[in-house]
Amino acid sequence: MNWESLKYLLAFYRAGSLSGAADRLKVDATTVSRRLAALQQEIGTQLIEKSASGSLELTAAGLRTISHTESVETTLDRLSTELTGARLAEEGMVRISSVPVVNSKILMPELKRFSERHPGIEMHLASEVRNVSLTRRETDMAIRLGRPQDGGYNVTARRIAALTHAVYGPAGGARDDLPWIMYHENMSFLPQARWMSEHLKSGNDRTSNIRPSDLEGVIEAIAAGLGRSVIPQVIAETDHRLQKLEEPKPDLLREVWLMQHSDQSGLARMVAVSRWIEQIFSQRQG
Repeated sequence: MNWESLKYLLAFYRAGSLSGAADRLKVDATTVSRRLAALQQEIGTQLIEKSASGSLELTAAGLRTISHTESVETTLDRLSTELTGARLAEEGMVRISSVPVVNSKILMPELKRFSERHPGIEMHLASEVRNVSLTRRETDMAIRLGRPQDGGYNVTARRIAALTHAVYGPAGGARDDLPWIMYHENMSFLPQARWMSEHLKSGNDRTSNIRPSDLEGVIEAIAAGLGRSVIPQVIAETDHRLQKLEEPKPDLLREVWLMQHSDQSGLARMVAVSRWIEQIFSQRQG
């Protein structure tokens, strides 16, 4: 088998489409399609087929091929790092996936100092609300606000912080009679959203007619004077536009988990980044 062609199959599997694979490999979709067709012809087995909905998906043989190909990829990665000395060098790319507010409010303000100490490490911060797959190697590290429900083979997860919450209103005009800024119904599962819903059942407080779909939207709504809401203190404490209200006091914690590949845990660049992330949350949680 041609290893370069197998890379195209891996990219298709991880992206879920020809166009997505093309974006990952920085080629056009026609090239991806051609390389995959050549791979199937070379081994004489159909690896990809059209589903009932018309989309392309891996066959059973394709899934088996992916399993073995990922093992080969891991072995080659280890060999490469050993031969080049990259295991001991703080250099190379590290991809981190997290929700937008963690990247913008927690990691980004600390990046300048990190870059000065580790100039050889190239940080790729992906802001996304979906849970990316480490087993598919869509990222190197993932920060999750809550205990991970998925993981997979060769993935480690550890809790690095527990975030306390408080009620915040706009600075200079924070009052306990402001309307509550609730979350969009798609985000009603969040701990702070559930707490506000329960709190409202016991009183006559008003709700705002604005319902953002993420925490950054809630923060901006508060800063604009539209109401008050519940926010993790580690995120709100550095925003001068917000003011903490003493009452009520939400009794809730939200765990922060760091996930990464076990086979990369010994790489110097991964060690440096994971320690940096843990240190940030350790210093700022409260």
